[in-house]
Amino acid sequence: MTKNTLRAVTVFLLAAIHPEWALAQDLPPYQPLETRHVCTGQPIYDAPAGTEARVLEAGAEVLLRNVTFGPEGSAWFALDYPTGKGLERATGYLPVSSVQYFCGQESAAPEVSTNRLQSYLAPPNTCHVVAARADTVEGLNGHARSMPAYTPSMSGYRLHSGGYALSLGLVSSNLRDRIARVQTVATCVSGADFAEALVHDGRAFAPSDPGGWSDDAARLSAAHGMRARGLESGDPADLKRACDLGLGAACTEFASRIHDAPGGPGRGPAVVTRYALLGCMAGDLEGCQMAVNRQGNTLELTRELALPDAGPEDGSVTTEISKGLCDARDRFGCVLLARGTAVDRAPSLVEASSSFGANLIACQQGISWICEGLSDDMDTVRAARGSGLTGNERYALAGIEAGLCTPGPREPNQRICKGAYYLYRDFLTYSDAATLDARRVAQARAFLSGGCAAGDPPACATLAGMADFWPDADRRAATARVIALCDAQSIQDTICESLGGVLDPTFRESRPVMAARYDRLAQSCLSPGEGDAQDCAWALHSYAALDAPDGLAAAEAMLKEACGPANNKGCPTLAQLYGPEGQVLSGVRIPGRNDPEARLAVLRMGCRGGDEAGSTCDQLADTMAGQGNGEAALHVRGAACDRVISAANDGDLWQCYDAAKQALGQNQRLPDAYRWADYVCRGADVSVSPYGCMLVGNILAKGLGQPADLAGALSAYQRGCFHPRVATTDGEACLRYGTMLIETVRSGETPAEPLAFAHREDGEGPEPPLVLAEASRAFDMGCIDRIAPACAANARLLEEWSSGDLPYDRFTCQVRSAAGEVTSEKPCRGLIFYQTADEMKETREQVGLNVYVWPDSERSVTYIRDGIWRLNEVRTDYPATEGSRRCWHNPISTRSFCAAPAG
Repeated sequence: MTKNTLRAVTVFLLAAIHPEWALAQDLPPYQPLETRHVCTGQPIYDAPAGTEARVLEAGAEVLLRNVTFGPEGSAWFALDYPTGKGLERATGYLPVSSVQYFCGQESAAPEVSTNRLQSYLAPPNTCHVVAARADTVEGLNGHARSMPAYTPSMSGYRLHSGGYALSLGLVSSNLRDRIARVQTVATCVSGADFAEALVHDGRAFAPSDPGGWSDDAARLSAAHGMRARGLESGDPADLKRACDLGLGAACTEFASRIHDAPGGPGRGPAVVTRYALLGCMAGDLEGCQMAVNRQGNTLELTRELALPDAGPEDGSVTTEISKGLCDARDRFGCVLLARGTAVDRAPSLVEASSSFGANLIACQQGISWICEGLSDDMDTVRAARGSGLTGNERYALAGIEAGLCTPGPREPNQRICKGAYYLYRDFLTYSDAATLDARRVAQARAFLSGGCAAGDPPACATLAGMADFWPDADRRAATARVIALCDAQSIQDTICESLGGVLDPTFRESRPVMAARYDRLAQSCLSPGEGDAQDCAWALHSYAALDAPDGLAAAEAMLKEACGPANNKGCPTLAQLYGPEGQVLSGVRIPGRNDPEARLAVLRMGCRGGDEAGSTCDQLADTMAGQGNGEAALHVRGAACDRVISAANDGDLWQCYDAAKQALGQNQRLPDAYRWADYVCRGADVSVSPYGCMLVGNILAKGLGQPADLAGALSAYQRGCFHPRVATTDGEACLRYGTMLIETVRSGETPAEPLAFAHREDGEGPEPPLVLAEASRAFDMGCIDRIAPACAANARLLEEWSSGDLPYDRFTCQVRSAAGEVTSEKPCRGLIFYQTADEMKETREQVGLNVYVWPDSERSVTYIRDGIWRLNEVRTDYPATEGSRRCWHNPISTRSFCAAPAG
């Protein structure tokens, strides 16, 4: 018996027992958006246009992580790829054009869909929803009549394994489990068992050749003849007949001929969709294009009827077919793919990167309006990854924008170059020296200079403000030009409204702008309830730039008027003007008057209350303390804090922290110091709340102004280290928290306060090893906060703990060979230790290490991060479980490490 015969018998037996098994057995798993493939062997690089890291084989699977631009201007995907060393993976880079969703799905040569009877495999990531199976066509039609709502998308197929299947249509295979739960008689299948598509006349299904052909060759020959006649005569009926006989190319051609035909029997969107899909399943790219682009297509009907609660976001046939189209560089397929990703919500980084890549391909294929949106698409990527654009990204996007726009005067339908100007500006301003190579700097300068010469205010304003890239003569000329251009515009460019903040205030040419800016800011400074103190400061700066005959007299008078009981916005700036030191802003020097009495009076006025009381009260207290009047300074700070507490403001708490710290330093008003520090500690000021907890802990630990309370101190230090409301840390509090926990263990006591992380599931107090684990976590967090003694304390803890001087969990440890033979078994000490790697400290991500210490002091370490297990820093699979024992396999050494709690 041949292999094919055995397979046919197997399929027949499975179908006899469970008919759906024969249909569903070969449906591949759904491929998520992040999974991509490298379809031709090629190198992957350690950076965009960087050094070759490894050569990936054809068909290699990679995971999309990010998208960026290289120094050469091309777009690159950041990809997670296998390094070839055990299970290790790394991040590498490939051009966007080198990465595809699926391999082998590109549009076939025309003869591929004409030299054989077609396949009915569903497009990748989709499946046929088979709702019924029958032994006869009549039986299948009976099932079809019971589900009339699905008629527009319904298809019937003769099976290789015998009998007939009724498909309700296609759905994304991501929905296969939901289909099975909701539609208990339905099964998602690939279509591999489909031998022939039945013909649907609008009422019922029938075989395409009731008389039957002697074999497939005769059937194919007849179909070719019909197709040839149809192409010659233009008669759609011959093309339909050729398609019905299984000639895929004819299906697309028939759908194309009737695409715009009036509705009626055998016409309309549903029929076009049906035949376009047959062409698509035959490997005809045009059929896939027609299916997704036909207005009113029925691609989503099956999902909408079978799963009314599922939306396109849950799984869309249109989006899945568009992936294959985008692989084939079909521009509209790429557009549909991007549109169908993260609909009506903020996308993840993978989603944003995928959409950018798809839209970039559509842009490169000639859709200019998609090109116009690429900067916005990249901004979406930036938002998703939580960091700014790189210099390479700014330069590349500027080049794209520059290619789309028209500098200077333009027609209403022509794109302005503002986006390109600002991207080139940011490229020059924020890029590092390595990115600012001479060629690219010259290109950015040339485009901005050309835009200014053409009469674009944003280009002139940008050029005028960039002292590092243009000589003063060019900048002065650009300053005069932009002012003239703005004055001449009836509808001014938006940059014209903010020239005062862009132009060099030291240029004489800028003075008309600075005068207008002074008038506007002065009015805001003088108006209670409008603007803020910064308006007053910039008003003084603008007036100083005018080099007026009266010096600063007019601005000083304005500030005095804005520093009174009804409006104190001008007090901080006026106090600075009366101070001993001047200031230099943007090249404009404002000398200090050095008038202590006037400054003190201004500070007293500003500290009376209002929005600007905080800064003036701080300066007033510092001034009093500098004069040796610490008690008066503390009174000022205390009153300022009490105003904050009365207003229930827990977002700006430095006044209370400074008051508490000064009170402790002077050993005065200690009960108030505790109250002020506690308010800071319980607040949500990311910049200072943990430091307030540190003060509270010190007060309670030392019994300052009240009886000592070690339990309260422990709680305060814990809050300072692992604050529940902000993501910042006081590293000193971590050091003290960890130290107190170790002292608790050494004394044989249980911590009086609940621990931040180490809890027992039964609610009982934590065992000593868990308390020590929390101490290690605290020391590690202090080390992340750059407190060197915390790093040293954590290292000491590991040594003492490993040597058995502190309580540990007892384990039995094993090493096993590749064959599973135990080659070593010994008692070992188990501890949970925290030691954040340098590259993780920036994100403050802590990972608990399971440390197993062997009798000879050697250590085996396992941990999990981002769902990935590691054994001694080697990536490994999830541990195998044998009762209470867990085993980690090292794929490089082929040995395994096992650990089980000792009885």
